[in-house]
Amino acid sequence: GSADQNLIILDEAPVYNASHLLGFFSVFNSDAIKNVTLYKGGIPARYGGRGSSVMDIKMIEGNNKKMKIKGGVGLISSRLTIESPIVKNKGSFVISGRRTYADLFLKLSKNKELKNNKLYFYDLTVKANYTLGSKDRIFFSGYFGRDDLKFGNEFGFDWGNKTATVRWNHIFGDKLFSNTSLI
Repeated sequence: GSADQNLIILDEAPVYNASHLLGFFSVFNSDAIKNVTLYKGGIPARYGGRGSSVMDIKMIEGNNKKMKIKGGVGLISSRLTIESPIVKNKGSFVISGRRTYADLFLKLSKNKELKNNKLYFYDLTVKANYTLGSKDRIFFSGYFGRDDLKFGNEFGFDWGNKTATVRWNHIFGDKLFSNTSLI
């Protein structure tokens, strides 16, 4: 289906442009993803009647016991993820970021036309959660990404995505709970 018939959501917030650099990279950093559910048919009504598909992505919640750092350096991009407790066993956060650095290599070129080109993206994914009591838990998650591509005066774009979700879960009893979200 066309783009308007597909829904991509990250922690309940819609993501309208789900790729970096003309589709060569996903905006979703795999280090920050807990699980992905893909609906290709029989889409539940809570997703608003999309005709083709829904991709529901949930982020990790962070390690509430100890700090954990992981990352990687590649030829095209680097990434870093930090998970840590806010208060041990009560709350945690995760911050995960990536950036490509082709633009830094372009600046080293002796060719003036290449030096003035831009070719990079970055993204930052954050999530925090905290247990307020035995019946209440609050979550905050966000995604911030930007693409910058410029080839002289001929072609270019500068765009990005921003999402934010605040969610409060409350348990009323064994059979009733509420999930209130601000997106």
